[in-house]
Amino acid sequence: MKNPDHGPVLVGITGDQPDAVGARAVEFAKAFSTEIVFVWVDTTQYTSGFMSDGTVAFATFDPELGLEGKSEAPWLDERAAAITAESGVGWRTRVGAGQPAAVLAAIAEEEDARFIVVGTREPGFIAGLQEFLGGSVAAHLAHTQARPVILVPLRPVGKNERVPWDPEA
Repeated sequence: MKNPDHGPVLVGITGDQPDAVGARAVEFAKAFSTEIVFVWVDTTQYTSGFMSDGTVAFATFDPELGLEGKSEAPWLDERAAAITAESGVGWRTRVGAGQPAAVLAAIAEEEDARFIVVGTREPGFIAGLQEFLGGSVAAHLAHTQARPVILVPLRPVGKNERVPWDPEA
């Protein structure tokens, strides 16, 4: 880390995630008088190298998708603009491909980010299975890089409710 005291807030965004994660990142960016870098990681592709002009080349795990080595998220700029509207916070977007925690950590290093903001998964069988098989992005980040990781709960359970991993739930 060069000087994260002056770096941006980096926030991991998904296409179907509630705006609460980005909104919390806006609050942090305002508090620290800095900008936000919204990052989406395409898990259907991986980084395959770099072009001569410095752009990242992507390859897909499924050769039938025909993505021609280009990972795109046209919705990302629109989403970032909507989340930051009227906040006065500057923002940029980045797209990566591969394992989310590794990509977020690498982009945080490139951007010299202050910290990384991510959200919890929505409860449910599929989300639980994905987390069981791939692990939590936040846990991977917390154990593999030096920046603080801020975890935004999307649907916290109440004091008397069972947590999703409770076998009785």
